[in-house]
Amino acid sequence: MFDRTQSNVLDGLMLGDAYIPQKQHLLYFGQCQANREYVELVARLLGYPAERVRDRARNADKRTGKQYLCSELRSLSHPIFAEFRHRWYRDGKKVVPEDLRMSRECVLHWFLCDGACSMNRNSGQLMLCTDAFQPEEIESLQGLLASVGIESSRMKTCRIRVRQKSIGRFYDYIGESPAACLAYKWIPQGNRTAKQQDLKRYHQEMHDLHTRQGWPCSRIAKKFGTNYFSVRYILKERFGIRFGKNAATETTCREGVVAPSETARRASPYGE
Repeated sequence: MFDRTQSNVLDGLMLGDAYIPQKQHLLYFGQCQANREYVELVARLLGYPAERVRDRARNADKRTGKQYLCSELRSLSHPIFAEFRHRWYRDGKKVVPEDLRMSRECVLHWFLCDGACSMNRNSGQLMLCTDAFQPEEIESLQGLLASVGIESSRMKTCRIRVRQKSIGRFYDYIGESPAACLAYKWIPQGNRTAKQQDLKRYHQEMHDLHTRQGWPCSRIAKKFGTNYFSVRYILKERFGIRFGKNAATETTCREGVVAPSETARRASPYGE
């Protein structure tokens, strides 16, 4: 019933928001009503007329009590969906199929369904929501992404974060957004690479400037084109230098380093 491209689209949708009911051989795929354009696009890609997309009100959210409007595609019944269900579900729960392979269409529609991006210090961050899958399945998905040149890491929230150096590759692989309503998920070209330089080769020099010449972190940061907290983190974690009895805890981010939030810094009674 479906050709290779359509099957790849279906795999991406199943990684995201699509589902196949247990006793019905058909596909359900829905988005918020603002994304109706995308649902209609999916319908056409799968060979269905856009008229099969219907608007409806979902049941009230149990947490908020609010009722949301959605646009939903309900496919025709076909035995092929019984095969898809057998492949994608175990004991009634969605799983990552062992025979899943990455393709442009699969990654594109997975991202359109469950992808998210944000900006941090003029650099982009990109993640894929995989909360519903088990850790070993997430690891498998990371391996599949790596097979097409996209490196990633698993977040504590069980989501996949595309590494900064692979964000450009990710967008090159999936191409431009096919639906204007979801174009906001595309990080601007100029923000797809890290603005933070690799400071590893300067670690020892930073240490010497601080311990032998008494340079404060702010002066070292200015010399190497970075920030105060990055320098402090390097000196603390790489060389064991402490900055006050109860100094705020620093955290790592990407290939470089960042410091705690501005709120945490201002709350600390210590500093240079």
